[in-house]
Amino acid sequence: MNITEVRNAKKVGIFYLSEKKGLDKIEIKFQKNISSKVLTEQRGHVYIIVSDNEIKKIGGTRAKGGIKAAMRMYVNSKEDSPSLRSFGIHLLIERELKNKKKLELWLISNPRVKTKIFGLTKADYVEVAAFKESENLCKNEYKLIKKKFPPWNFQENKEKWPEDIKQKHRANMNKK
Repeated sequence: MNITEVRNAKKVGIFYLSEKKGLDKIEIKFQKNISSKVLTEQRGHVYIIVSDNEIKKIGGTRAKGGIKAAMRMYVNSKEDSPSLRSFGIHLLIERELKNKKKLELWLISNPRVKTKIFGLTKADYVEVAAFKESENLCKNEYKLIKKKFPPWNFQENKEKWPEDIKQKHRANMNKK
């Protein structure tokens, strides 16, 4: 599905490769094109990773530090002890960039609304932004149109990660 068909998302930045001077190392970087406040706002967001205008991944996050912190796991995943999913998306982004694809990040943010929530013994009113429901709506709309989820949504498509990515993930984890 082409991102031009999406009405409710806005482009918030691009991914690019950067060579570390003096080292034979290439890193993925993220360049924002909106205010840092939007990127660091702690609320639920739906994010869409797009390669050459084609939607590759739809996800959601409520990461502390906002969408900027959530993208850090894809940009820096080789440095930490990432899950297969985070590590795999990192490698897929890297491959697309090495193949000279234009990789963008798009964002859907829902408004905060005050609602009543229940605890163990009391209720309280808090502001929430429905992101998981929005993420599911986005993925289901995509599936309705394309008959499956985006290609990098392996879990939702009930697909296994490519073997080469699993092997690289195992090798990375063995180094830790």
